[in-house]
Amino acid sequence: MGLLKPSSLLSPLMSYLHGVTRWRRGSRATVALHCRTEHGIFAKEKKEFKAKLGESALLPCCYELPSPESLYNYRVYWQTIQTEVIQAYSAGKPVPDSVPVNSKYVNRTEMDLQNLTLLISPVELSDNNTYECIVQVLENGAYKRACAKSVVLVVVADFSKPDISADVPKDACGSTEVTVTCSSHGGFAEPRVSGILNNMSVDWQTNLSDSKDSLYNVTAKLQLNLTEDIFLTCTIEYDVYKVSSNYTLSKFLPIIRSLRKHKIYKPSHSCLKVCYWLQ
Repeated sequence: MGLLKPSSLLSPLMSYLHGVTRWRRGSRATVALHCRTEHGIFAKEKKEFKAKLGESALLPCCYELPSPESLYNYRVYWQTIQTEVIQAYSAGKPVPDSVPVNSKYVNRTEMDLQNLTLLISPVELSDNNTYECIVQVLENGAYKRACAKSVVLVVVADFSKPDISADVPKDACGSTEVTVTCSSHGGFAEPRVSGILNNMSVDWQTNLSDSKDSLYNVTAKLQLNLTEDIFLTCTIEYDVYKVSSNYTLSKFLPIIRSLRKHKIYKPSHSCLKVCYWLQ
């Protein structure tokens, strides 16, 4: 039997795709495919797999061959949900011209010839996608579908450890308004900034930007009156990951700065109290 053209192998799943439903189950996103077959409609979950930017992703298929040599009796191919072919095998050999030479997956993917898992390395941000593994087996001179499986690849890039700074007026004595800034860069997915100030939750004014390579940079600001010593935590949350930094600011810092301006470099406790009582 001659090989089918690659275009005839691309989208067998689309003929019975009936609908898509999304819901949340705990911290994992689950997608159900409602597929129509000759036996009726059934629901099929797509599992999520996470990979860090620049590392490797290993996506499982739904079938394992008895041995690599038995691949001769199968058609196996991996494609994106947009039907872009990544790996395609028929009769034990790669399907000629099934993957365009300018494909972003060229030289970055490999399929295990027995358990049919797909390796993507190194992972890029654009690899965020849904992938399908489709297996057909040769029976009585014709190929029949053995299985089909969809998996979701979620790419994550780590944010830098938050950098926290405070804009404290130099000429201040006693209570004063302070602007605290928390910034982090180079991460993915879209972040959320949270904070704890002296064991109380605080809301940040957040400014989010993405660079030309789609990595996110985030800057958050907080206005507060420095009437007491503060202990502040700034946390950047992205997908199921998070990174935090702590910051401590003394209510006497503006006083100390003011005294040092007047060349009082080692103020006594009583000296601090005099200035603090002036508020």
